[in-house]
Amino acid sequence: MSKLTMNRKGKFHIKATGPNHCGVDEDLDIEYHLICECTPSLDYRGFLFDQLHVADYFKSIKRSKLSCERLVMKCARDLKQMIVKENPDCQILRLELTFSPAPHAATMTFVM
Repeated sequence: MSKLTMNRKGKFHIKATGPNHCGVDEDLDIEYHLICECTPSLDYRGFLFDQLHVADYFKSIKRSKLSCERLVMKCARDLKQMIVKENPDCQILRLELTFSPAPHAATMTFVM
């Protein structure tokens, strides 16, 4: 089976709240790495999906009270929805999202 794989890395900043939030500080940088394997169904522009929308999605997250485990699962599901909405012909075969909150000593990965 043919497939295309999109890799996107970046960083976003959140205000973490509550007793079970991701990371050790309330003012938190999180590094992310998205790996999205899809069928090679391109949109009218010739893209699988616009990877800049991935960066915009993470920049839109300003606050969270979720643990890293819950946050990475929520974000992966949101990204999957966003990608399919942008390119309905895109069939996601595998989506992997990894978070590493400051001080970046550990990672949490969710695969769907």
